[in-house]
Amino acid sequence: MSRDSASLLDIAGAAQLILAFAQGLEKTELAANLEKQSAILYQIVIIGEAVK
Repeated sequence: MSRDSASLLDIAGAAQLILAFAQGLEKTELAANLEKQSAILYQIVIIGEAVK
């Protein structure tokens, strides 16, 4: 598998996790839940690393 393909898989996987973590949450609920925020931000970091 090429590096580009692996990066795209990482991005897609991280995006799916972000959606799963945020599913059903209102903005105020997310703002109050540091654990969810941390999990989502970690996935954003993974996406950032994958696009380099």
